[in-house]
Amino acid sequence: MTHVTQISAQVSASAKQLLDEFSAVSGIKKSRIVEDALWFYVRARQELPESAIVPARLVVSERGAATVERSLAQPPQATPALVRLMRTLDSADAE
Repeated sequence: MTHVTQISAQVSASAKQLLDEFSAVSGIKKSRIVEDALWFYVRARQELPESAIVPARLVVSERGAATVERSLAQPPQATPALVRLMRTLDSADAE
């Protein structure tokens, strides 16, 4: 049998709830989920460039949050370059 050891970590209540619910629905033991997640995270941080890592959380100032909220409520018009790009992607998906 592989040697195992116990670790302890403090996580948010929402992270624990997510783990509990996913474990219950999937039937995968919590220890397996945590170990797999740890391996995936560490390997990604070791092998990928920093620019490829998308943070799990984004912290913005009140001013920044207000800007995002305004942009979501009233999205800016798409630029011609964006429209061309999206049409290119649509045609690629159709193939």
